[in-house]
Amino acid sequence: MVYVPLDWLIREYGEDISSRIRHTRRPLREGGSITQLSVEDPTPDHLIKAALEAGAPEAVKYFRDVLHEPPYPPISEADLRVCERRIRCELPELLRRVYTEVSNGGFGPSYDLLGLPPGGHRESEGGPDALEIYEKYPEVSSVLGLPLVAAGCSMYWYMSLTQPGNPVCLWDADGWDFPDEQSPEVGVVAICSSLAEWFDRWVGGRDLETSYPERQNHRRHGGVINGRGLEVPYPEDDPWLAGKSAGLPGRGRREDRAHLGHSTTR
Repeated sequence: MVYVPLDWLIREYGEDISSRIRHTRRPLREGGSITQLSVEDPTPDHLIKAALEAGAPEAVKYFRDVLHEPPYPPISEADLRVCERRIRCELPELLRRVYTEVSNGGFGPSYDLLGLPPGGHRESEGGPDALEIYEKYPEVSSVLGLPLVAAGCSMYWYMSLTQPGNPVCLWDADGWDFPDEQSPEVGVVAICSSLAEWFDRWVGGRDLETSYPERQNHRRHGGVINGRGLEVPYPEDDPWLAGKSAGLPGRGRREDRAHLGHSTTR
């Protein structure tokens, strides 16, 4: 989906355009944003953005002639190197270029690419950035890598820092049963074969995962593997998706999962 000013849509296409709108979002008085499920909102139209399907002709028309700026200023090379020292690992060149040449997060799938300090995009407006999540939950990041995107509820996209091509996985904390001694990989529900493929699928408007009921099935298509208990071509002794070898203990009771996401229920 993409967001287009509601007043522009109504001016260009009339009130009937409301049938094409998925939902609307308006700024909060504090400066954040909130999703509205109806276009009937007391906020002035020029403050409301309406969600359309990506590629909709109305959206294409609006964005074709609009001047663009990055959601966040790109991070400097010096600040990026500080971040890499904190995680004791160099980021892949593709992600380095995204952060230093495009934007310090704030765009992409789900709730947008998490930024890096200082000044990058944070989860849920005032939440943690990518490094804060990485450092706060070392038992997850040591196995899954760097958190890229908050995907809602207790789900995150993680990028491997050790595997060739830096595969990206969608991870659900609700799939990691507490307090059993398990590796976090048991919560992996989808894998994209590389960071480049993950970005390419998003830019091309293709699905990054199947719908939730299908995740329990083992599926492989277009560079994405879906389903828990995956059979993947990684060495058995590698901690990335090798749940038997990692055997990391869980954190606390089941109710404590909220610390890894927005909610413990779906």
